[in-house]
Amino acid sequence: MYTICYNKTNDREASEEMVQDIFISVWKRRNELKITSSMEHYLVKSAKLKVIDYYRKQYTHKQSNTTECNLCEHPEFDGKYLQHNEALFQLLEQDIQLIVNQLPCQCQKVYRLSREEQMSTIEIANSMELSPKTVKNHLTKALGLIRKNMVNDLSK
Repeated sequence: MYTICYNKTNDREASEEMVQDIFISVWKRRNELKITSSMEHYLVKSAKLKVIDYYRKQYTHKQSNTTECNLCEHPEFDGKYLQHNEALFQLLEQDIQLIVNQLPCQCQKVYRLSREEQMSTIEIANSMELSPKTVKNHLTKALGLIRKNMVNDLSK
């Protein structure tokens, strides 16, 4: 898992943290987890999803800091490295968007409000006139489908 994270991010500290987060998450959910494939596939897919989250956070952070700082002005950032990571992020984002586009309309809207608009469950529930539980169910369905499709892509 560390190798997957490191190969995609080239960041030792972030990769270690991602792996640690995965194990903490698995441990906390150990009683509810129902792994349909092998544990290895589950952990590899979890690592890939953590990398996606890492780049999503980097992208969001970069967008918010664009006016404050230009990353390319710093000598510690290699232009090829940034281009490679941005290209990888865009490919992962495209894969996710293809999966999200297959979701039912309401589920798709809830996912987009949560992940793209960073709205809370309560905010989504109020804006769509749904119960918070329904919003959570839609998010669970969307994330489950994304994970399932990413695992299927992995096994091909």
